[in-house]
Amino acid sequence: MVLLMEQATASHDTRDRLLDGIRGVAIVLVVLSHGWTLWPTEKLLSHKTLNPWFTSGNFAVSIFFVVGAFLATRTLLRRVDSGTDLHVGVISVRRYVRLSGQLYVLLIAVLIVTATDTASAYPNADTGASVFRIATYTWNWFLVGHALTARPDLGHLWYLSVDFQIFLLVLALVYLLGRRRAWLALSLGTLLVAALLWRSHVFGLDGGAYRALLQTTTRMDAPLTGALAAVLLPYLGVLRRFARPLLVVSTVALVPVLVLTDTEASFVGWPGVVLDATLFLFVVTCAMSTAPRLLERTLGSAPLAFLGRRSLSLYLWHYPLFWFISRHSGGWAWESRAAVGMVAMFAISELSERLVETRVQRMLRSERWRELDDGIPQFLGTRIRGWWRAPVEPSRPDETVHPADRDQPV
Repeated sequence: MVLLMEQATASHDTRDRLLDGIRGVAIVLVVLSHGWTLWPTEKLLSHKTLNPWFTSGNFAVSIFFVVGAFLATRTLLRRVDSGTDLHVGVISVRRYVRLSGQLYVLLIAVLIVTATDTASAYPNADTGASVFRIATYTWNWFLVGHALTARPDLGHLWYLSVDFQIFLLVLALVYLLGRRRAWLALSLGTLLVAALLWRSHVFGLDGGAYRALLQTTTRMDAPLTGALAAVLLPYLGVLRRFARPLLVVSTVALVPVLVLTDTEASFVGWPGVVLDATLFLFVVTCAMSTAPRLLERTLGSAPLAFLGRRSLSLYLWHYPLFWFISRHSGGWAWESRAAVGMVAMFAISELSERLVETRVQRMLRSERWRELDDGIPQFLGTRIRGWWRAPVEPSRPDETVHPADRDQPV
C-alpha cells in the first residue's frame, strides 16, 4: 500500500512538472515575442528558422489558456463529484483575489512611475482609464475600442481579462450542468465551434485582425478547449492504453504547430484549430499517464518547471519593464539593454513572487477562507451567531470541567 501511494505521488509530481514545464516554454516564447523593445527583432526575423520563436506570443497564450482552464475545471468537477456545493460567489471572489494580488501591485507601481517619470513615452495615453479597466478585468474590450489612448506597455494584460471572463462562464456552466456531463460537454463543444467560426469571420473584416486577437468571443477557443478536456477526461478511457505514446506525439507535434501559427492569419485559420486539438491531446494524455524519462528530463526539467511556476509574475512584469528600460536607454547597445531587461525582469518578478504571491496563496489557504467554502450566507451567519453568544466565564485552574460543559464551537 505504501509503495502504491509513493508511486501515485511520483506520478502526480511528474504530471505537475510537465504542466509547469510547458508553461515555462510558453513564458519564454511570450518574453521573446515582446523583446522587440530591447533588441533588433527585425534582424532576427530575417532568419526563417528564428522567426517563429520571436513571433509566437499567440501560440504561447493558448498554452496558458488550455492548461489553466483544464486544471481549474477539473477542480470544479471534483467538487461536484464529491457532493460539495459550488458557491459561485465564493469561487469567483477567490479567483479574483488569486489573480489580483500581483496585478494590483503592478498597477500601483505604474501609477507611481507615471506620476514621477519625466521621460514619459505615452503623451496621448489615458493611464487612469487603462488602470481602471485592467483592475476590473475589462481591459481587452477597452483595447478594442480605444487603441490610441490605451497604455501600450500594459497591452499584454488583456490575457488576464479574458481568462477571468471565461472562468466565470465555465463556472456558471459547471454550476448549472455539472451533474449532467453530456449536456456540459455539448455546451462547451458548441461554444468552442462557434468561437472558432466567429474568430475567422471577425478576422476577415476590415481591420479585424486586431479585434480577433483581443475580443473575448474570438479568443475563448483555447480556454474552452481546456475546460472540455477536463469534462471529457473520464470518458476517454479508450486512450489510456495509448496515452504514453500519444503524450510524446502531442508534445513533439507542438513544434511544427508553432511554426505553422507564427503569423496572425495562420493563427486564426486552420493551424490555430490544430493547435487547440494538439493541446487538448497533450493535457488529456498528461493526466492519464506518466511521461517517458526523456520527456520528463526535457519538458519537465527543473528550469522549465521553475519558469512555469513563476509564469504569472514573469508575465505581469516583463512588458512594462521592457518599455521602461527601452525609453531610458537610448544610447545603449542593444546587448546591454537586453541584459539589463532580463536581469530586472527576473529580479522584480522574484521579489513580487516572494512578497505578494506567497502571501496571497497563504491567505487563500487560511482557515477563514476555508470557512467560506460553505457559502457566504453560512459564513456570515456563523460569525453573527458567534458575536451574539454570551461570554463564558473561564474556570479556575483548580477546577475540573466536565467535557459536556466545555464551550463548543458553533
